[in-house]
Amino acid sequence: MLILSIFIFIIGLGVGSFLNVCIYRLPRGQSLIFPPSHCPNCGTPIRWYDNIPILSYFLLKGRCRSCLHPISPRYPLVEAITGFLYLFTFLFHRINGSSFTLFFRDIVFISFLIPIFFIDLSDQIIPNSLSYGLIILGLLFGLLTKSIFSSLLGIGIGAGLFSGIHLLGSFSLKKESLGVGDIKLAAGVGAGLGWDKALLCFFLSFIFGGIIAGFLLLFHLKGRRDRIPFAPFLVAGAFISIFFGERLIYFYLTSPILGW
Repeated sequence: MLILSIFIFIIGLGVGSFLNVCIYRLPRGQSLIFPPSHCPNCGTPIRWYDNIPILSYFLLKGRCRSCLHPISPRYPLVEAITGFLYLFTFLFHRINGSSFTLFFRDIVFISFLIPIFFIDLSDQIIPNSLSYGLIILGLLFGLLTKSIFSSLLGIGIGAGLFSGIHLLGSFSLKKESLGVGDIKLAAGVGAGLGWDKALLCFFLSFIFGGIIAGFLLLFHLKGRRDRIPFAPFLVAGAFISIFFGERLIYFYLTSPILGW
């Protein structure tokens, strides 16, 4: 199991390296394949030994070998996050005796959510290719796991709830409270998680968003008219729902205080 765990972790690091490409190129409308990896500052192609996840960043001391331009620490961070999430997902499903299909579903879902988190945080957009990809994959895995109805209902709830908030905010506040990209992402999350875990995800995202927004406003880091990206809160809620959703929902339904 140790060897397999190390292998899964290394695969996650490699996927994280590719996700960095997605995070940089998708908002700019660039191809993910051509040209090959290169320094965004000087355009010099990156050699294979300078493209080893995490390790190369520290060997190069965080700078391009050719032009010495600083490399964003986001690159090793994304690689490490992806590697550890892949490993955690593997151990989680191994301990719970889940099928390979469920494990594969979750790491694919995670691989879409990570770039969404960082892209919306830095560029305040959510690429349609990622949101639509989540919807398609959610429906596909819904068919494979015989939970297609839950996926369809999750899409409806996510799109409906966030569309309602979008329209209500636009009407009452005279400005966009949630973007159209958030609506598409909510539909994708609903497709991947199913309706019950999606509801939990949305609930958690509003809590996280309210706490962070209140903190930013309190310390004047953001103004009332400044836009705060919401996708990172949805992604955080989705991660919690993936691994702990069933336990949290069970706790809610059986709690003498919170439950019915």
